[in-house]
Amino acid sequence: MEVMTFNIDNDRRNLVDDKQNFNIDFHDSKYNWLEARQYEEGMRQIEVHVVHGDGSPVDLTGVNPVFEGWLPEGVYRIMDAKHSVMIDAQNGIFRFDFPAQAFQVAGSYKQAFFRLMKDGKSVATLEFSLDVMADKVISGLVPSDYITPFEDLYGKLQDYITKANGDFDTAMTQWKKDVANLITNLNADVGGINLTITEIKAQLSALDGKIKADGLLTQAEFDAQIKIVNQTIADALDKLQGNIIVGDNITIGKKVNISNQSAIENIKSLVDPALFNFVFFTDCHYDQWNDPNRTGLDRLNNALLTDGSVDAIIAGGDNVDGGSALYDIVLSQHKEFINDMLLYHNGSSDKFILKGNHDDASGRPVAYLRTGDVQFAGTKPIPANDLKRMYNNSALLNGEIRNGNSNYFYKDYPEKKVRLIGLDSNDTPEVLKSDGTSKYPGLIYMGYQEEQINWLANVALQNVPENYTTVIVGHIHADAMKDSVDENNIYGDHYYNVDLVNQAINNFMRGTSSTLTSTTKDWEVSVKADFTSQGKRLMAGYIHGHQHKDNYTSDLGFNNIGITCSIGSDASNPSDDGWVVVSVDPANQTIQLRGFGHATSRSFKFINA
Repeated sequence: MEVMTFNIDNDRRNLVDDKQNFNIDFHDSKYNWLEARQYEEGMRQIEVHVVHGDGSPVDLTGVNPVFEGWLPEGVYRIMDAKHSVMIDAQNGIFRFDFPAQAFQVAGSYKQAFFRLMKDGKSVATLEFSLDVMADKVISGLVPSDYITPFEDLYGKLQDYITKANGDFDTAMTQWKKDVANLITNLNADVGGINLTITEIKAQLSALDGKIKADGLLTQAEFDAQIKIVNQTIADALDKLQGNIIVGDNITIGKKVNISNQSAIENIKSLVDPALFNFVFFTDCHYDQWNDPNRTGLDRLNNALLTDGSVDAIIAGGDNVDGGSALYDIVLSQHKEFINDMLLYHNGSSDKFILKGNHDDASGRPVAYLRTGDVQFAGTKPIPANDLKRMYNNSALLNGEIRNGNSNYFYKDYPEKKVRLIGLDSNDTPEVLKSDGTSKYPGLIYMGYQEEQINWLANVALQNVPENYTTVIVGHIHADAMKDSVDENNIYGDHYYNVDLVNQAINNFMRGTSSTLTSTTKDWEVSVKADFTSQGKRLMAGYIHGHQHKDNYTSDLGFNNIGITCSIGSDASNPSDDGWVVVSVDPANQTIQLRGFGHATSRSFKFINA
């Protein structure tokens, strides 16, 4: 039996240059490999050892290893979650018995690796070389996707029918529910879903005659039930086909169209690489089901076309709309956005995700408060720590400085003499009311807590070199306090401690000192902001979204610059888009915005203390 060892800390390979024609060259490789004959079944096994960087075993207790492979012809995929056998979990050893479907097509796998799943989380091994030698003597399996959760489910259909015994309605209801749940859970794999649904329909057709012959139900009853099942499947596919279109580069969302490519290439040509440049893309409100929200990932891909041409790309919040009644759907939308933003583009630009007031999905309980809509009864926001984990904050993917795994950060760009600070303007207390519901649903309660304000005043704005310029990004506007309403008004927006953040910024710019205080219950603050020893510093501006329009104010003592929403305002034109490339020029003390789509191009001088 072949033995493979994967070091999940030290194994690495170079990125593939040509993502259109994805191919990993294993020639003279030291990596693991396996060779099999076409149509082998059941006896091809490997023993897998998983170790840390120091060679110590990875504890696989509770882990389910999943084999994921992209077959040699680049059309079909394998996702096998049930053919692993744990041999010695504590010492990181399992056996994998390859199914016949893994050897359907002769040639070299385009990609093959193991994903180790536990409690909804995962870590993947490096790829291994998997070659399938041709068998010219016999013909075997017809190539197809092989996704074990689906295989298991439609394999159970016979059991549903056998157990019906006249109670066909109950059996089919359960089966439809299981299909719908599985579609939700695997909605990122549209190709697999389409193929599997076709096979489900074929199996239903094959069972048609048997069901009638056994006399379990009448022809009319059967036809009525099958019509419902087929409609359920068709509806689910309609939704999926409109949401996740996997292109040749295996990214989420449609490719950037020619017209947008031309406009974006024109913007890129105007970018001066000597300046600090970043894309601010905000308020796309991605939602799988609703136009123009459902094209949010397509619009994100427009912005990501600048990857490698700017220093950073920043998603400014309200990345998802968060309005679905189904919690799992909201999580799925976040996963798609985050994957597209952080994982599927390999340019040199840093990528940061800010949190907006829609991102915690608190619009669902707010909708219940406002309308009494029962589909939202009992819904709750996404916990703050869950969002931090989903955003991969603790990984410090861009070498930034955070407060633990906070949604706020800063990073210095020494070659550009710039410090970039990102704030979490939905830093709301997770306080529950007596009925167990959230007291401060983030959709309408926004602002900053003491810990973040202290971090801003005494970490992020301190030790800034004298020749640096600082730029701050956040979701809500810096003059938000003027829009705040009574705390108990569920139809308006509430803002807390935004004025204290502004005060800290002014102290920073002027080299002064003050005490930032608030006595508002649950939002108490007492922080010393002292910049007297540091002295005056340059501040380019505060860039934000949230208001869905381009705007500007300067009466706070610094540039407060609003960027329009990516989602646009024309529901009949879901491709409508808008975002900016921001260029900070410390030498000339200007901040320039070049607009894409309906975003406005503008330029502002720094406001000096």
